[in-house]
Amino acid sequence: MIFADHNPDEMTKVTVTAFIEEDLKGDLKALAHKERRSMSQMISVLIERAIEVAKAAGEISSETTK
Repeated sequence: MIFADHNPDEMTKVTVTAFIEEDLKGDLKALAHKERRSMSQMISVLIERAIEVAKAAGEISSETTK
């Protein structure tokens, strides 16, 4: 039985838990609201941006590691 098509090129989403200070959470919520995103989506975008910057600066490899 097939429930949904799965594209092997699509990245699988995983859960990551992070602990942050209460004031950062408030600021994150405000930023997410400003950009019309959920806090989870905003965290994902911020991580993606940080990784792009680190790769461009040569701080981490451009190759994906698992």
